[in-house]
Amino acid sequence: MGRISRRRVAALAATAAVAVGLVATASGATGAYFTDTKSGTLSGTIGSVKVSTSGGGGADGLDLAFTNLLPGEAQTVTLNYLNTGTGPEDIWLAFPDASSLHALNNLGSYGQISVADSVAGTVFSSTNLNDNRPPATGTCGAFTPAGCWPLPTRLLVRSSVPAGGGGSVSLSFAYPGKLSDPAAEGGSWNVYPVAGSLPADSATSGSGLPYQVVATQPGQTP
Repeated sequence: MGRISRRRVAALAATAAVAVGLVATASGATGAYFTDTKSGTLSGTIGSVKVSTSGGGGADGLDLAFTNLLPGEAQTVTLNYLNTGTGPEDIWLAFPDASSLHALNNLGSYGQISVADSVAGTVFSSTNLNDNRPPATGTCGAFTPAGCWPLPTRLLVRSSVPAGGGGSVSLSFAYPGKLSDPAAEGGSWNVYPVAGSLPADSATSGSGLPYQVVATQPGQTP
């Protein structure tokens, strides 16, 4: 084979090699795939936890009063609540003032209180309101319904009230028949602080029992 023929063969071989390389590159794993794209927008609303109350006086309809309490004669006051939020709610009673709550829980067996919901029924009842803090009202052991049973700072009265649903809470109080204290006649109910209380139980003064109706998401504590 002559010199020119050898050059032609070499050129043809080089051209073929380049072509094979191009084909391999075009068919490799890095090639493009078919695609299709759709678009949208995320949006939404934020829910609310709301409760409306009524049944008494004051701006929130929660000012209730016992009148002329006498030993052995229970009185009951009632408040109403309505879930005005967007989903289920738990309804609580909260007693945020330590002085007034301790005054009530210092009565021991000289005070009786019960709290009942119109749907859930009785949620608290005690005939020995003793929190075992000074001034001493007697020692009755562990906190149990059969022993010392003070009104707690937070009390769940109903769980998972549906949106638009409501009910009522009744609070009943009585001094037992054994109460005999002429000095208390004609006075205010639940005067606080109690003399001899701990500093934390004597921060405020007045009479009555301040309280709140609190709505929370189900399972949450206020």
